[in-house]
Amino acid sequence: MTDKEIFGNILDTMLGGTDTTANLICFVYYLEHYPEIKKRLRHEFDTILGEDLTRPIIYKDLDKLEYCDAVIKEVFRCSLIFIINGRINSQSDKVGGYDWPEGTQFQMLFSAIIKHKDYWTEPEKFDPDRFYRVEESDKYLLEKKNMKTTFPMFGGGIRICPGRKLAIIELNVYYS
Repeated sequence: MTDKEIFGNILDTMLGGTDTTANLICFVYYLEHYPEIKKRLRHEFDTILGEDLTRPIIYKDLDKLEYCDAVIKEVFRCSLIFIINGRINSQSDKVGGYDWPEGTQFQMLFSAIIKHKDYWTEPEKFDPDRFYRVEESDKYLLEKKNMKTTFPMFGGGIRICPGRKLAIIELNVYYS
């Protein structure tokens, strides 16, 4: 590995996973400001996990926490940890009618994408239902069409966060 690659890996390691505390605070904030969502989430926990608080949560339980997963995703959408992400192209390319020389730095402004009305139904509204059984709804057609390319919760492509599955498991267990 080159020094640049080593530096990049160290930086990724240091920054990766540091957003959990910030996201937890945002999660609590939204639940306190939207009591109907909190009530619905509590109902899902009681239905799936039961009322015995000493019972350990098992992996099969996590797959059933669909609304919790939707709330987590909506919290991430509304409270992005990283609002911008930079990339540098490794070779010259022509995109959008422009020539981009090797080494050009690009910045993706996630906060603009995540709140854009062309990609999200009522983008300023906190609404976990946009992620909950969206395939069954006719309300969230934009989300169905654009979710894969406009929701950068863990990045995408070859640079997607390697700890994304563990992070989601941890968040589901912690919140439940």
